[in-house]
Amino acid sequence: MPALSALSRTLAPLMGAGLGLLSRRRLPRQAGRLSLAGLQAPVEIIRDSWGVPHIYATNNHDLMFAQGFVHAQDRLWQMDFNRRLVSGRLAEVLGAVALPVDRWMRTIGMRRAAEQDVALISAGTRDELEAYAAGVSAYIAQGPLPVECALLRYQPEPWMVADTLSWIKMMSWSLSVNWET
Repeated sequence: MPALSALSRTLAPLMGAGLGLLSRRRLPRQAGRLSLAGLQAPVEIIRDSWGVPHIYATNNHDLMFAQGFVHAQDRLWQMDFNRRLVSGRLAEVLGAVALPVDRWMRTIGMRRAAEQDVALISAGTRDELEAYAAGVSAYIAQGPLPVECALLRYQPEPWMVADTLSWIKMMSWSLSVNWET
């Protein structure tokens, strides 16, 4: 046991340093100029001293596109994990351990309902959600991807309107568990 303890005390800092280096190399670019297909006019994104993005756009399409882009810059792993959770697709990246959760989520059917809801939302709302999805997808295409994607060896798929609607459903359901009280 003492040899194992000594080995773990040696390997833990090395692994921590390696993961730290890997994750720092994957931080999104937050300064300078980017040229992105899909914008109709120039957009300015200024991050304040706390890293909060402030988006200045001349139209709603570009505002929503930029919001999707910075949202993915800051939270792509969380977004993709949540999309996979509500869709019952965690096992694709986490393995068989996630199958019970996937079966349960597919039985509940929030993703199916969200896919049907895409056709029911107003054209204006759909346009804005499509612009947001295009911004997320632009970041996925451009990268860098989060360290979790490298560790799990997968590339997130482009974002879709149904991905956003499904997570809205999941959040609504999660926040409604106290309705009996």
